[in-house]
Amino acid sequence: MSQSKRTINGIIRRALADAKQAAALASSSRRYLLTDPARDPRIASELAAPGGRAVCLYGVDLPAELVAVSPHLVRLSTHERLGELLATQGRGLAWGLLLASAAPLDTVAEHLATLNRVTLPDGRVVLFRYYDPRVLRRFLPTCNADELARVFGPIDAFLIEQADGGQSEYTLEHGALQVRAPRWDVWLD
Repeated sequence: MSQSKRTINGIIRRALADAKQAAALASSSRRYLLTDPARDPRIASELAAPGGRAVCLYGVDLPAELVAVSPHLVRLSTHERLGELLATQGRGLAWGLLLASAAPLDTVAEHLATLNRVTLPDGRVVLFRYYDPRVLRRFLPTCNADELARVFGPIDAFLIEQADGGQSEYTLEHGALQVRAPRWDVWLD
């Protein structure tokens, strides 16, 4: 009897902690889209549309041809059309991923730019396509606590498209990766 009572109390305690974390995340975070225009020319077209600010994660003063296929970070509230395009026409096409962070756009972009290159065990430095949901959803579960801290940096959560077209939310809790069904109150305004 006492075993089930502890289990029930544990379930209630975890549910309350999850609800508290979701509420804190929803109230403090901005929603960003990390997108890959190389996946579809419509993405680059939307990024170039007036009214929104996009940060190219490969840098500034690049040839237009490279910018058009480089990863970009945008704040969703300023790029509603791009978010709508992703939701209606980009599902299942690995156009990018969403992230939540209390940090401003430039801070998140600077952090993400540090992830662009990785050193392979043989010493070669290569581009790392972490902004591709097919890559990040496989990479994150292989990371140790230090690597997860480096990837997450100022990011509170990632919303990553899965192979079946659904979404999973990736967060850090006490240095460990947590993967769960999305808490939509965090992701939807």
